[in-house]
Amino acid sequence: MIIRAVTMKDRQAWLALAHEADEIVGALIPDIAVFYEGFDDYMDAKIRQNEAFLAEDRMTERCLGIVGFSQINNRITYLQVAKGSNFKKTGAKMMEVALNQLDKTKEITVNVIKSDAEPIKQERKLYKSLGFIEDDKTIFEAGVPAGLMKRPPTATKKE
Repeated sequence: MIIRAVTMKDRQAWLALAHEADEIVGALIPDIAVFYEGFDDYMDAKIRQNEAFLAEDRMTERCLGIVGFSQINNRITYLQVAKGSNFKKTGAKMMEVALNQLDKTKEITVNVIKSDAEPIKQERKLYKSLGFIEDDKTIFEAGVPAGLMKRPPTATKKE
């Protein structure tokens, strides 16, 4: 597996990966199209800002997962591992790359869809293993109910 920056050539792979969650999202909201409003602009922005990385199988060049983040907001904005991929291994590697881009001297946040679907449980478990704590607040992520998770500062600023 290699981890590399997402490019404009990867947009279709990213969109296909996102649609792997349609069944989960579709169970939470009446119109799944609401979830994808603005997604093209989001992908383009993350690519332009070099804030999205892709895990790729070395042999097949298959997309195994993507992570997106915001350095300005110090948050993980997207994480998805492809069906059939090793979630724990791929997710952990992508999170390592993303966390290295964020400011560990400040709180790091992420929104996680409120669902008991297995991929979401795995995602939540991964975040917890990396020091994220669930907040009781319910928020809406592209129209879908989600919970906020926070990772307290884990480093001090160098003087």
